[in-house]
Amino acid sequence: MKKNKEKISSTANLIKAAVAILFAISLGVAVNVLHTGEEDTTTTAFATQLDTFKRHVVSSHWQWRVRQPTTMIMLIHYDEKGNEVNRKPVRMNHEGWPTADLSDPGCEKIWKSLVASPLRVDGFKVHARYYAELDEGEDNYWCRYSLSRGAHFDYYPATGSVTNLNE
Repeated sequence: MKKNKEKISSTANLIKAAVAILFAISLGVAVNVLHTGEEDTTTTAFATQLDTFKRHVVSSHWQWRVRQPTTMIMLIHYDEKGNEVNRKPVRMNHEGWPTADLSDPGCEKIWKSLVASPLRVDGFKVHARYYAELDEGEDNYWCRYSLSRGAHFDYYPATGSVTNLNE
């Protein structure tokens, strides 16, 4: 009789353990299926600033083409309603693309001229870094604008190209 109770007890324990494991697995699957990811508002705001940056790079270039030869243009910033909100001088290179000193502060100046706002997005600092490949020519340099979380994009002043947001 004692052996029967031990068999029943061990079988009951195995069944309880199997039920607990099955419950844990189904709970994990349910959480993954039902979880709706929250949107990262900081990255979204940074992407919006990137769109503004790209738009103003192109706008500056076309203003330069109309007024060339010039080393400086006045970029006018508008709000959503079309009202003028700001004017910023933008230094242009010989190819007609926004440029500044080849340094971190130069990259900061490009951002401030094109976006017309400080290097902040959603309360977080945007880092402006200057990079260059030393063994190449003068035109192989770029500015990287990044959040501390890792989202970033690059701007190449020699060609005016702007990369997409990398997260």
